[in-house]
Amino acid sequence: MKIVYIITRSDVLGGASVHLLDLAQGMIEKGHQVHILVGGTGAFTEALEKNNIAYTSLTHLKRELSVQHEVLGYVEIKKQLKRINPDIVHCHSTKAGLLGRLAAKSLNIPVVFTAHGWAFTDGVGAKKQKIYAHVERALSKLSNAIITVSEYDRQHGFKHNVGTQQLVTTVHNGVPDVIKPTNNTQNLVPKIIMVARFEEPKDQYFLINTLAELPKALDWQLDLIGDGPNLQKCKDLTKSKQLDNKVIFHGQSFKVQEFLNQADIFILISKYEGFPLTILEAMRASLPIIASDVGGVKESVNPNNGFLIAKNDSFALRTALVNLISDAKLRAQLGNNSRKAYEENFTFDIMLDKTLAIYNKILAQGDL
Repeated sequence: MKIVYIITRSDVLGGASVHLLDLAQGMIEKGHQVHILVGGTGAFTEALEKNNIAYTSLTHLKRELSVQHEVLGYVEIKKQLKRINPDIVHCHSTKAGLLGRLAAKSLNIPVVFTAHGWAFTDGVGAKKQKIYAHVERALSKLSNAIITVSEYDRQHGFKHNVGTQQLVTTVHNGVPDVIKPTNNTQNLVPKIIMVARFEEPKDQYFLINTLAELPKALDWQLDLIGDGPNLQKCKDLTKSKQLDNKVIFHGQSFKVQEFLNQADIFILISKYEGFPLTILEAMRASLPIIASDVGGVKESVNPNNGFLIAKNDSFALRTALVNLISDAKLRAQLGNNSRKAYEENFTFDIMLDKTLAIYNKILAQGDL
């Protein structure tokens, strides 16, 4: 099978682009031909080169709205699809989903769209939500299949009349397994880790404020991995709360797995979410989870492996932190349950097989 993947951004390696990198590698290992169309160049295209995955960088596929770039981007994609002549096209991210579906349908090529969180998700203004939902409703009629990465997103789409029960399928993200090094030395001070960009909807600011309210006698360390526009604001808050010796800012890192292996507690505080890959990576590393109860988070986090925190509930967050920081046995129990849930539900192979089954079903129908 010859597959073309289309994604908008190349400047970041995270979320949708990490998912696509894994997916492409998995399809290649199964003997399929893969070519990726991507806007510009950057961290993502560097990763593609490193892994010998064929790609074409498109000049006019951009995240920003511009009629000129939309038209030229559509022409670029259509030209490449004619050249490559794939059996199926699979679009990731909103702009790629718009132009990719239009171009594929104009050439009668079956097309799949994965919504890594809808453009009309929580946190988007009501007017924009209405516009984006209207666009997605129209585009759903050009799709042979739509994949949502959480059941929450699937139901959110139906709430806005996007797609049908038959058209839209939930395929939870899955992450490839890694061998965790045997670490017999326990941290004297429990290490908490959050891996996220310092920008909306992530809320490191709220986390730092809550940590400042913990009992002074409680010993802990917070490792913050990531970069972004709110980084300095969070550094200033840390200083003003006199937490400089407890909160460590590491910036963006390509050694996230190493940080996870050395951590004791994983935390993700957000105002809204889709279905975060970072939680799955933490579960893979046998970590107990504290996460905001938003979006599809509850599909991977429950009382068996962690704590779900209602939005802006500093009391619940404080309670969860105290419980896990002060109880090594509880950390181990919830961490083991995290690993078990990962193995049963969120491995990469499960995701790959479900995605491939969707491709095969479409091609078997031959219904364009």
